[in-house]
Amino acid sequence: MNKRLIYITLTVLGGLLPAIAWPPNTLPFLLFIAFVPLLLLEQHFTEKGRGTFFGLYTYLGLFIFNLITTWWVWNASPGGAVFMLFANTFLMLLPFLVYRFTKRIVGQGRGLFMFVISWLSFEYFHFRWDLAYPWLTLGNAFATTPSIIQWYEYTGALGGSFWILSVNVLIFHLTQTVRRSAQILTASLIVFPVCWSLYLGTKQQAQCYNNEVVLIQPNIDPYLKFDPSRKYADIDSFITLCESAITPKTKLIILPETALVGNMNEDQLVQSYGIRQFKNLQKRNPGVGILVGASTHRFYKEGEKLPIYPRYLEQVDKYYDSYNTAVQIDGNGDIETYHKSKLVPGVESLPFPQFFKQFDDLMQLDLGGVAGNLGIDQQAKSFHYSVGQKSSHGSSSISVAPLICYESIFGEYVGQFVKQRADIIAVITNDGWWKNTAGHKQHMHYARLRAIEYRRYVVRSANTGITCAIDDNGEVLKQLGWWERGTLTVKIPSLKYTTFYAKAGDYIGKLALFIFFFMGLSVLVKWKIK
Repeated sequence: MNKRLIYITLTVLGGLLPAIAWPPNTLPFLLFIAFVPLLLLEQHFTEKGRGTFFGLYTYLGLFIFNLITTWWVWNASPGGAVFMLFANTFLMLLPFLVYRFTKRIVGQGRGLFMFVISWLSFEYFHFRWDLAYPWLTLGNAFATTPSIIQWYEYTGALGGSFWILSVNVLIFHLTQTVRRSAQILTASLIVFPVCWSLYLGTKQQAQCYNNEVVLIQPNIDPYLKFDPSRKYADIDSFITLCESAITPKTKLIILPETALVGNMNEDQLVQSYGIRQFKNLQKRNPGVGILVGASTHRFYKEGEKLPIYPRYLEQVDKYYDSYNTAVQIDGNGDIETYHKSKLVPGVESLPFPQFFKQFDDLMQLDLGGVAGNLGIDQQAKSFHYSVGQKSSHGSSSISVAPLICYESIFGEYVGQFVKQRADIIAVITNDGWWKNTAGHKQHMHYARLRAIEYRRYVVRSANTGITCAIDDNGEVLKQLGWWERGTLTVKIPSLKYTTFYAKAGDYIGKLALFIFFFMGLSVLVKWKIK
């Protein structure tokens, strides 16, 4: 009975510690001991010769972590929440199983090293496959305390994951040794990155805050906004909000994801009511650029290559694709679009199309909302807002990365926009699906990591949630809270500095995957020989 109590205690601690540390809480240092209980659990099972149950207890601990931090997905998709919880927990379990297997073959030291490498490989892989879900990447946990991770401009969020995993391994090692060298190494690994970060945070450069940007939070219930009877009234309310905030110095207005609904035909955008209203707004305020989210569609021409999941509209006998779109109307009235590329698995895209295409009919769209299998742009696209000769605001321009909701948690992907000379990162989002839970707060905090990684100001326009401005050190300057209708006017510098992470991307994940492959082969060979 005492043994079982030990197992249950370690299991529960292994789930509670990382959950308590996670944003929006501000206790990230708990993550430095978060995995120690699960590593101790493995040691207890090994000593008692009951390894069969190790996976079950560890899975339960990791499930507790996933459940407490992301239960709110249920508000948007109950089925998706259940699948996400069980599947993501299983993926997190794999590095522990790799550790246990490697330890049995080549010893605990190399087993712990393999644990760190396999977890980093898992996180790197989780950015890139059809079920990509990097929400719980360990390095994201420091989003509420940006002052201690200024070095993300060199490593990205995976650097934070490596930090957490390495300290956990060393502290676990300290439970079995009293060597002073191990204690010094552990303390140094915690203290040095913090000191380095504090130093980087003091390296401020003079900046010219020459870009006045207006952020709109219309505060519309996401479960009502796609009602066709509302769309004209909602657009009129957007215009009223914009008019109330525009000044003679305003260069850009940003509105949230799917502010314009009705799945507008991209060949006729200029004729749509929403675009016409915004262009009229520009006539009254010459030179002001507009970035607005929209649900759009495009019909395929005869003979044009169709995607894996084309939509078919019987009334016109044509195939089409629907998109979650960012629409640019620059200061000269020219229109350009970018289609969301990082789609939410199971909600905006059906994974593994070669296997699941037979379920295509289950995800058919009407032309009223943004769900199902959406089309994507194959490459990131920054918007370059020309203020030009028509403007009364000077002859400068603004280059903006138009991230749409989920895309803002993909650190390396954001770099594609920055490489296209984006000097401001804009996140347009609709976080109201999750209601007033930790979900919309976590999403906002993750944007602070992108600000540090690329040393760019980040502005967020949320339908509701948190509309805010974040500086290049990851500090929130201004914000509108949950269920608060209003506008924010912020002055933002155009920053051109290119960080090391912008050039190298997730090199930590790539290196970890390389080591995991070759070290894994070596372990397998030794296992076969034994």
